[in-house]
Amino acid sequence: MTSIPADPPTTPRRVVAASPFSTNVPQLTFLVPGYPQWTSGRRARGAALAGMYAVSAATSLLLWGSPATWFFLVASIAFQGLSWVDAARQNPFSGLTPTPVLAVTGAGLGLALHAPAFALLTLLAWPSHGPDPGDGSYLVNRLAYKDRLPSPGQWVWLDGSATGLQSAARVVAVGGQEVEWTGKRWTVNGEEIDVKSGQAFAGYPRRWKFRVPGNHVLLDPETRPRPGESRAPLMVVESEHITGRVWARCSPFWGRSLL
Repeated sequence: MTSIPADPPTTPRRVVAASPFSTNVPQLTFLVPGYPQWTSGRRARGAALAGMYAVSAATSLLLWGSPATWFFLVASIAFQGLSWVDAARQNPFSGLTPTPVLAVTGAGLGLALHAPAFALLTLLAWPSHGPDPGDGSYLVNRLAYKDRLPSPGQWVWLDGSATGLQSAARVVAVGGQEVEWTGKRWTVNGEEIDVKSGQAFAGYPRRWKFRVPGNHVLLDPETRPRPGESRAPLMVVESEHITGRVWARCSPFWGRSLL
């Protein structure tokens, strides 16, 4: 009599819980330019997208303050959106969503991600220039004097509401300090200071002394008087007419420097 072999013992199957994020749905990692392509094995395309985005974003920061900034900023958002659409199209269910919808969604998310950085730049590095852009432009920290006053030696930006002059200016003296013009040089509290406007000017005595009022600053404007323009070399203004602290010169490009 032939015996029937017994069934081999069955091993209990392990049930794996499904991931809460379906792979058929675009994920937040798709917003990292080149990352989804790199992790899916298309490394050449991923490296190209990441490189183009990095170059565009870095150039927009390098040229910040010039019109070319906007071109490279838009280009960086476009490369990010292109990476998003390309990654989303690799999913089997992406065909249900029109490409223009994916593109608009990627661009919108890219704008949302770049908005905080742009807002921070407008507060800490706002590009400003005087009446003549050819004189150069500067980056202004508009939060620098929200809770304190300027200090001697710092560069500030005049808003022009009181003096009619929009310009970068160096703080020569602050409220309470005694300023004297000896006919040859300027002194603050008896110490000689380096001022570009170190010459006599019409309408003022050869020697004079005064004390800067409280909540005021004495400024040496960077913008020189135009031919035929009558203006004192130094000016006293209220602190509230100072937009912020100038910390860099951003144009012309070859004249860029920290202040």
